[in-house]
Amino acid sequence: MTETPTPPALPDSVDVVVVGGGQAGLGMGYRLREAGIPFVIVDERDRVGDVWRERWRSLVLFTPRRFAALPGSALPSSTAYYPSKDEIADYLAQYAAEHELPVVPRARASAVRREGEEFVVETARGTVRARSVVIATGPFQYPRVPRVGAKLAATVAQRHSSAYRAPEDLPLGRTAVVGGGNSAAQLAVELAATREVTMVAPAPPWFIPERILGVSVYWPLKLLGILDSPAQSRISRYIHSRGDGILGTEAKRAVRAGRLALRTSRVVDAEPTALVLADGTRLEVDAVLWATGFRTHYPFVQVDGALTEHGAPRHTEGVSPVPGLFWIGLPWQVRLDSSILHGIAADSRDLLVAVRTHLARGARAASARLDG
Repeated sequence: MTETPTPPALPDSVDVVVVGGGQAGLGMGYRLREAGIPFVIVDERDRVGDVWRERWRSLVLFTPRRFAALPGSALPSSTAYYPSKDEIADYLAQYAAEHELPVVPRARASAVRREGEEFVVETARGTVRARSVVIATGPFQYPRVPRVGAKLAATVAQRHSSAYRAPEDLPLGRTAVVGGGNSAAQLAVELAATREVTMVAPAPPWFIPERILGVSVYWPLKLLGILDSPAQSRISRYIHSRGDGILGTEAKRAVRAGRLALRTSRVVDAEPTALVLADGTRLEVDAVLWATGFRTHYPFVQVDGALTEHGAPRHTEGVSPVPGLFWIGLPWQVRLDSSILHGIAADSRDLLVAVRTHLARGARAASARLDG
């Protein structure tokens, strides 16, 4: 494994600050390094890759190795066909070291503000001024837990999937996994090996086979141009309307075999030891795992016009209406694959053009002021 280099110090000023040192921030850093633009990446965690190390123990990506790499470096050949979370974590750390990306750890951004033509980024390690800021923290920072969970008795164990590490985190007994996406399906299958589990999905799950005619489903999607189709294309809009697809049929097979119960309904209320579903039924529980996603929340972005009234990013393909502010790593940001590692290469390449244009425009304006 590549030795971890000494972290850089936070500069007083720089052309670009990238907020977030996960895969999106590192991919953007690679483009900025390639273009010769001075930048720094500020990240809240201790080590590059910790965002993956902190996820549940058995997590394996549903994207093959070929589609889980960042621009400029393939995953090592020793990596499994479907990489584990620790393999991705080590890859990200190696990636940052290999490309000499200036990641400042333990530098959680508490505020991004606009002052004149510059931005001020306040972090736990100090303050840095920048001509441009790229927000790369992604949308998965603030877990969403339904309010009805507060009605469950203290004897009912509750966890959000972001805080789950292994089956022993929850007591044995009747367990509900609430959610209809990949995380819900993977965790329901894992828990069902040791207890009675019901997966409560808001709509019938959309199971997508991992392989078609013996090859990964990603290859035909790539060859047919579907994987990187524009977010506003007809096929992307259709897939978006279907909701999260569940790659693989393990959960489907478990349901058919009776090892996992599936209820298609929404949780609308709760009693001390039961969830109440929209169809009027009660589901007695000893534990609940909420695989209910995350809420859009960027409290540190304190720039007028940067966020909608609901706190979501205002942007067009990652470009904010606020000059000099950009976003990367958002689902459906530009293409169908914007939310997976594969999409970062194209999204970061496109975003670099916008960043360079902004910096060049600012340099011309500064020169004009000096000449005047």
